[in-house]
Amino acid sequence: MRRGVIAGTMLAVAAVAYGRHRSRSDSARREPPAATEREGAAFLVRRRVDPAELESLRAHVAGIVSAGDPEPVLGLEEATTASLFLDLEGAGPELVWYGEVPRSVTDRWDEPRSTVAEAFPVDHEAVEFADESVVDRELLVHAANPARPRTVASGDGSLVTGPDGAAVDVDLVRMRLRPGLPERVADGFAGFSRRVVDGNLELGPIERWSAEMLDAENMYTESVFLERRADGYALVGYMEAEEMARVYDAYYDTENPVARGSEIVLGRVLEAPETILEYPLETDVELLAHAIAPDRPRRLEEW
Repeated sequence: MRRGVIAGTMLAVAAVAYGRHRSRSDSARREPPAATEREGAAFLVRRRVDPAELESLRAHVAGIVSAGDPEPVLGLEEATTASLFLDLEGAGPELVWYGEVPRSVTDRWDEPRSTVAEAFPVDHEAVEFADESVVDRELLVHAANPARPRTVASGDGSLVTGPDGAAVDVDLVRMRLRPGLPERVADGFAGFSRRVVDGNLELGPIERWSAEMLDAENMYTESVFLERRADGYALVGYMEAEEMARVYDAYYDTENPVARGSEIVLGRVLEAPETILEYPLETDVELLAHAIAPDRPRRLEEW
């Protein structure tokens, strides 16, 4: 992996991606370290949608949001953060559900992926059955900022909001990998991720740089998935931030090795690097709803 230019830089971005979200040292901050993929699991579930029923579906989800109860969007009693997106970028529209669940919960489930899929929160005639087996999806990176809010709304301490009322920025971005070597290295990265989740691998010096970026960007929740399909591999990034413009301002207004290294690597391994490296994000993905549990964990001891 270290011999080829692309492979070597992909290995670097693996370290960059993890280093960006690893625990912060005491010298870097006084707050408890961020929770990562060790403590929190994240899932994506996709369902095809009848193109003729898009407006009806939007109205249905808007009705769920207007009730002010986060539970219908969270879908699972144990879910802590969830979002619903309408993805119009593929061959046909899809309703995409993102959910975060503590690993202390998912470790008790026999089949976490099917458990989450069966809890899909939208029951509407526009939503079609999907064969989950056609996509091999794996969580690579998950980060929960210990400073993220439990709510950004007044009331009972929970939040459920639609795109017009969102007080946070939430985005979902799919980035296709170039075929060949980048895909093989992504497979290696997935194995690397599993070792981190299992507690068999720790990263060290990159933590110092990553702490600076996490503070500067004010990113609340970030997850990266690897999707393997018959037509190739893609990374799917989920981001919940105070303000996405601030994320990009902080990313480019620094010589931090984490930021500059990832910019080089993504430019080489992605088919269209501008998909993620340029702001505003030019995606055809629409946020329909975003929900936060009133007791969603932030610090390590809360997971």
